[in-house]
Amino acid sequence: MSEKGTENDAESNLDQDQTGDVEEVGELVVEETDGDGDSEDLDPLAQALLEVESYKDRYLRAAAELDNFRKRTARTRSEVREETLRDALLQFAPVMDNMRRALDQDTQGVDLLKEGIELIYDQLCSAFSTYGLEPIEAIDSVFDPNLHEAMMEVADPERNPGTVIQEMEKGYTLNGKVVRPSRVVVSKVVEEEDSPDGG
Repeated sequence: MSEKGTENDAESNLDQDQTGDVEEVGELVVEETDGDGDSEDLDPLAQALLEVESYKDRYLRAAAELDNFRKRTARTRSEVREETLRDALLQFAPVMDNMRRALDQDTQGVDLLKEGIELIYDQLCSAFSTYGLEPIEAIDSVFDPNLHEAMMEVADPERNPGTVIQEMEKGYTLNGKVVRPSRVVVSKVVEEEDSPDGG
């Protein structure tokens, strides 16, 4: 017999085996479904499928809850860190105020001291900046209640009303949020005095 004939016989036998397997499965299904009309034999499978769906639903819910928990935890951690950092950095704000006042003093004979203080002040500002703490520029700006706290108003004919003309204490923002407003003196409208003759 040729090799081709052998291959055809093998394929024929394989097809017959597969067909026989399918027929056996079909007979089993028929026997189970025909029987006496009871579907009790199918209940375990249906129950198993229901349990699978239940477990799948529980898994999806648990996965969603875990994802939400991770997001909440990350957000809370970030907020706590920012609040802690803000409180720590604000402890240095009065030091910077005092140093700035010392630098503003017009004293003679202390140039080296002033240079040293200026250097320390610049270093502090640089260190604060790396943590997101930035000074609020107030002088000559329009008064903004979101950034400034008016300590007093002073008549100034050379400035527009509502202009910050003096900064008593510097304000700061942390990552763009105001953590301490600038305490400032604001210009106000100059009131016209009555003429001496009452006219």
